[in-house]
Amino acid sequence: MKNTDGPLIELSPLKGDQHETRAANGTFNPDDFESIRLRRIFAYAIDVLCIAVISIAATFAATLIGVITFGVLTPLLVLILTAIPLAYHTLLVGGPGSATFGMRFMNVRMERMNGDAPDYLIALIHAALFYFTLAATSSLILLVSLFNPRGRLLHDYLVDTMIRRVPIHS
Repeated sequence: MKNTDGPLIELSPLKGDQHETRAANGTFNPDDFESIRLRRIFAYAIDVLCIAVISIAATFAATLIGVITFGVLTPLLVLILTAIPLAYHTLLVGGPGSATFGMRFMNVRMERMNGDAPDYLIALIHAALFYFTLAATSSLILLVSLFNPRGRLLHDYLVDTMIRRVPIHS
């Protein structure tokens, strides 16, 4: 992120006693969203790798448990395995960092539009909407980010969140 304060762009006439954050007062610093689309893509690619590693370990454990229980627990284990991506995003985004490992590596995090950090419920709904809209539209829903300056996607609008860059602390 550049060390310039840059001009603030007025998005709406919202003024009030809200938190003094760029999102809450209707303005934002363009540096907070510089190359945000590319950062989100790379962050998700890293997250896919993390989810794959977790899934491989969980599949090995589920197979072992399935053999030990003669297949009795296999349906339950299949449900658990399918919940791994949803749990990964929910626990990390809803936690104190407000970002998955990929998001942290790319120096971005999720915030509510009022400047607050998302809680676990918001993170769960956000992740579920992401996976549902991605599957339902064959990834075409991702084109929504091209039509707004913050690079927000449909699920970001529905949950009233945004992904923005965070400064690198030295």
